Amino acid sequence: MELKEKIKNLPASPGVYLMKDSSGQIIYVGKSKRLKNRVSSYFQHSKNRVGKVEKLVNHIKDFDYLLTDTEFEALMLECKLIKEIQPMYNRMMKATKAYNYIVFRWKKGIYHMEIANEIDRDDIHYYFGPFISKGTVENALKGIQAFYKMDCSQSIPNNSPCLNYSIGKCMGICFDPVATETYQQIVHRLLSLFKKSDYRIIEEMSAKMIEASSNFEFERAAEIRDTVAKINAILQTETVVNFMKENHPILAVEYLDDYRIKLFFIRRNEILYRQIYEVNHLNILEVKREISISLTGTNPQIGTLEKGEIDEAFIIYKYLNSDTCKYEVISDEWLGSTESTLFEMAFERLLML
Repeated sequence: MELKEKIKNLPASPGVYLMKDSSGQIIYVGKSKRLKNRVSSYFQHSKNRVGKVEKLVNHIKDFDYLLTDTEFEALMLECKLIKEIQPMYNRMMKATKAYNYIVFRWKKGIYHMEIANEIDRDDIHYYFGPFISKGTVENALKGIQAFYKMDCSQSIPNNSPCLNYSIGKCMGICFDPVATETYQQIVHRLLSLFKKSDYRIIEEMSAKMIEASSNFEFERAAEIRDTVAKINAILQTETVVNFMKENHPILAVEYLDDYRIKLFFIRRNEILYRQIYEVNHLNILEVKREISISLTGTNPQIGTLEKGEIDEAFIIYKYLNSDTCKYEVISDEWLGSTESTLFEMAFERLLML
C-alpha cells in the first residue's frame, strides 16, 4: 500500500507510530492523541521544521502504528518502545535525561554539596533524588552556592583566605571558624529543605529577590528568581519519586464517552490491570474480583524508585493529576478482604462526574 493511501486510512484515535527507513529499520517512535493528524503532518510541506526533523522526514519510507484507547496508554507505550528499540532519531531529537542525585558528602570535617550519578549503598552520606535533569540540579546548586557564598576554592581549611573569598564567592570557611559554623548551619537548613521539612531557604531567597528588585538590582533579582525556580523543579521531582515509591495501589478511571470507562489499576510505575467497562452494566464486586485475580503472583516493590522507573513514574503522576482522569488511592486489604464496602465507595466516587 502506498504511503498516501496508508495515511488516508489512519484512524483519528490515540496511538503510537513507528517511522521506518528504506531498510525497514524503525528510526523514530512517537505518540499522538489523534494518529491521523500527527502522522500526516510529517508528509506535509512546512517551512518551520528544524533541521533534525527535516532530516528525519527525508528518511521516512514507511510506518506502522499501534492503537490505544487513551492518550495516557500511548504515552506509556511510547516510553516502553523507545527504551526497547532505541531508535536513532529519538536519541538525536529528544534531550537525553541523565538522572542524578544530590549528595551532601562529609569530607575533612565539613559537608560538601555534590552531584552523583549513582547511590553508594554503603555510603553514610545524605542522598536526594534521582532528579530528572542534571542541568537543573547543577544550576540550582550553583545558585545556592552563589547566594550563600559557599564556593570555597581550597580543598582544606587554611590560615589564609582562598581566591574565591577575595571575589565574594566564599564566606571564609577556608580560614574563619565563625564562617565555618555559619556554613554548617546553612547545610543543615538545606538538608531540611530537601527533606521537605523546612522551606525557609526558599522564603529567604524570595525576600532577597524582592529586595534586589526594589533596589533596581535586576540582574541579581533574576539570578535569585532562576535559582528558586530550579530548586522548586527538583523538589517537584522528589514529590513524584516519593509518591510512586510509597507503592500505594491506585484505581484510575477515564471516561471514553458517556457510556464507557477505562479502568486502570496502577502500582508504582506500572499499569497492572486495564479494562473497558460499560457504566450501565458495571458490577463493582466483579471488577474487584477480576483485579484481584490479575494481581495473583505479583510482588509489590518497596523502596527507592530506580532511574529506569522514573520516565513511567512521571507519565503516571502527570496523568493522575490531570483533568483527564479521576483516581483513588486504595488499600491492599480492600482487594484481599471479603468486606467490599470501602472498595465500592472508592469506585463509586470515581464514577461521579
